[in-house]
Amino acid sequence: MGQLDGKIAIITGGGTGIGKGIARAFAREGATLVIASRNRANLEATATELRKLGGEVLVVTADVGDEQQVAALFEQTMGRFAKLDILVNNSGIFERGAIDELSLEAWQRVVDVNLTGPFICTREAMRIMKRQQGGRIINIGSISAQMPRFNSAPYTATKHGL
Repeated sequence: MGQLDGKIAIITGGGTGIGKGIARAFAREGATLVIASRNRANLEATATELRKLGGEVLVVTADVGDEQQVAALFEQTMGRFAKLDILVNNSGIFERGAIDELSLEAWQRVVDVNLTGPFICTREAMRIMKRQQGGRIINIGSISAQMPRFNSAPYTATKHGL
């Protein structure tokens, strides 16, 4: 019996890195998982691993910076499970470069994924969780919000904003 038995969790950026680690820990605690990212191959590989732990996993390819794709992520989750207990806003990207050489497009890509994405996902989750009268939202930040790395202006700004 796990601490998350019967809970439905969406984890963005769930195919690799920290998101995969969170998904693994949640699966061990009995959660049913929805893992999302832009890379379907990574998601499928992670889902295979997670299913071996005995959990149910829904894979959804989605760019969290795209409002329509996020809406589809939450629609698929509700269509399959009819509830949402936990959202983990974990997706993130990093664009390296000196600020005086950084393109607006690079800046915007990072803002879209690291800051706008959690906003859109949180908004969708709140709509569900308010109706359910409960749920949890976890935002994954970074030490860079307090101790920036050299040539990391967009990442630092978005993680501080989060």
